[in-house]
Amino acid sequence: MTDGHRFSRQRLAWLILFGSFFVCLFLGVAAPLSLSAFLQNATQPLDITVQANQGTVGINADNGPRRAVLVGEPPQSVEGATTIQTDTTASALINVMPPDVDEPLAVLQLSGNSTARLAQATAPRFRRSDQSFVLALEVQAGQARFFLPPFEGRPVSMTLTTPQGTADIRDPGRYTIEVSSDATQITVQSEGAAVVSAMGETLTISQGERVEIAAGAPPTGPLDPARDLVRNGDFSEGLDNWASFAWQVELTDQPRGETSVTAIGRNPVLRFTREGLGHADVRVTQSINQDVSGYDSLRLSATLRIVTQSLGVCGVQGSECPLFVIINYIDDSGVSRVWQHGFFAQGAIDDNLTPGACISCAVVQRPHERVPLGQFFFYDADLIQELAVQGFLPPRYIESVTLVGSGHTFTTEVSDVALIVE
Repeated sequence: MTDGHRFSRQRLAWLILFGSFFVCLFLGVAAPLSLSAFLQNATQPLDITVQANQGTVGINADNGPRRAVLVGEPPQSVEGATTIQTDTTASALINVMPPDVDEPLAVLQLSGNSTARLAQATAPRFRRSDQSFVLALEVQAGQARFFLPPFEGRPVSMTLTTPQGTADIRDPGRYTIEVSSDATQITVQSEGAAVVSAMGETLTISQGERVEIAAGAPPTGPLDPARDLVRNGDFSEGLDNWASFAWQVELTDQPRGETSVTAIGRNPVLRFTREGLGHADVRVTQSINQDVSGYDSLRLSATLRIVTQSLGVCGVQGSECPLFVIINYIDDSGVSRVWQHGFFAQGAIDDNLTPGACISCAVVQRPHERVPLGQFFFYDADLIQELAVQGFLPPRYIESVTLVGSGHTFTTEVSDVALIVE
């Protein structure tokens, strides 16, 4: 055998040896690392539904046709990057759920004249992953309120993007974001914290603080937030700060109802429930006793659900709505007044049988509002503007806020109520 052949065989043997070594190294080290990385980083979409709270809500997937969801229709599922749009007559409720879990990760309320894009909504595919749930929301215009409830077992990482800047949110709490062409306002309403960035600068705000990002400028703050006059409006502390009154029942042989604060998932709700014949009503009241004459805006908001209702509309007098929200106030001229708004879910308005407003109530009121049966609905209105439209002077002093449940057989839930002054 020649020296050249012997050298070739030796080189081949070394190549086989080194090749085997590297294959063994890959199988023993690289493959497990690759598998571990796959198990850690593989994702699946979160379950997202969009419900029309009022009017008609537009849904436009990046890679799909434009759809519309009407008020009263069941919530519609969306997948992938999706833009949700409301006009002046519409608002939307968006629920973000983990796969195969019946508890929300986030609840978003999109007001009228708003546009928001869900850019990313993913969950780890495998339980052994320690990655976060990821939610990326682009608010392009309008106002969004959102609630991140406490979620055990895995953190939630939420990124908000607006034309003026970004905010990272990782703590449970309630937040509000308002976006115009000139500025972004982000408020931490309760608990929680947000890290806000723009023009290379960063600012952290926490509970009871607000930040403003003007176009082409860094974030400014912390600023005083829009202040909520209602204490414990989300019932996280039960009925603390609320006075709960006894049930009033028309027929002596009929049962009272039940007033309770009950958890839906990890979100507490105030619940009025009653089964029986004849009229019954109950109320909870909070004393506010606050001068509001120096404020430009007085916004009333509430998230509610009518689960069951036996009467049509609000009864023959229009006085038996499953839920009334009532504000006792003193107007600019010093006159004590009562403003109320009723909500119902069943029946058709008939002036002779089931009127669309209370005909026996000496109060300032607007027509009762129909809400989808069994679906959460959020109400938001500027009380100063509401009174002006009805020809009344604005409030000078807020005395109290009252929630009333009434009817024959009904179940009503209130998730939160707020009276925001700015």
